[in-house]
Amino acid sequence: MQSIARFKINLRKPMQALLTPFFATAISALPLAAAQAAEDVMIVYDASGSMWGQIDGVNKIVTAREVMAELVRSWPEGTNLGLIAYGHRSAGDCKDIETILTPQQVDADSFINKVNAIEPKGKTPIADSLSQAAAELKYRDNNATVVLISDGLESCQGDPCAVAKELNALGANFTAHVVGFDLDEEGQQALSCIADNTGGIFVAASNASELQGALRQVQAEVEQKQAEPEPEPDYELEISAPEQVTTGAQFKVSWSDTVSSDDYYTVVPAGADEGKTGNRDVVRDKSEGTLRAPAEPGMYEVRYVLREGMKTLASAPL
Repeated sequence: MQSIARFKINLRKPMQALLTPFFATAISALPLAAAQAAEDVMIVYDASGSMWGQIDGVNKIVTAREVMAELVRSWPEGTNLGLIAYGHRSAGDCKDIETILTPQQVDADSFINKVNAIEPKGKTPIADSLSQAAAELKYRDNNATVVLISDGLESCQGDPCAVAKELNALGANFTAHVVGFDLDEEGQQALSCIADNTGGIFVAASNASELQGALRQVQAEVEQKQAEPEPEPDYELEISAPEQVTTGAQFKVSWSDTVSSDDYYTVVPAGADEGKTGNRDVVRDKSEGTLRAPAEPGMYEVRYVLREGMKTLASAPL
């Protein structure tokens, strides 16, 4: 058995012809976004005519169905799974791309039955299938991940690499992982750019065992992304106040930027715990305001506080 060849591994951001099928997951499909209850995963299944080809005396479509069944049964709970197929209704139609299931809680038996009913017939419109999967996952607003498993190259004059790059640029967090099944070196290089352009991984597989291993590798990548917390925004903000003020007197405060009009500025003892407040006011749409100094002499600090989470974004000694 040949070992799995891993061409591109490029994780990014703090988050499909199986045998010509592809998978799209979005968590990003593959990662759980902090604000989402479940991750959306779109499997885009390529049912082009080349799937009737054989490896070790077995039709690739048969191998694909068996591996898909195991994959679906072991997919992580809390993931919404969808299915797109192309090339299964017409022998020569490049528009033959169908959303069979929108992302929903996984019903393994139902999902597998739909996959098994797909009969390879037609073309390989990889570029348009990537676009349709991204649209179904609402990639402009949500994490969206596509897993492309393909035994063939684009046959409808599309440019999958350019499309992947554009989706990555326009999306909130678009990632495409690619499994190249039974592809020669030239074919692997032609598809690996899809993963490379979106921060995904590319894995090559030449038989049923390697296909199973490749999908496990991609599934692990999805689970890892789901486990990663969303990175906190990096705010660059400054707040200014006088170095000294008279106890009980009004003094001016200014800040360089406003994150939300509901944020506030306050004066507290130096080194006070996060979330503690003293005299304060809401920033609204202003860039400066006033506070009253505490009545007791001492070391204090003025803070700009993010309303959501009561997090201090900037401070100045007083």
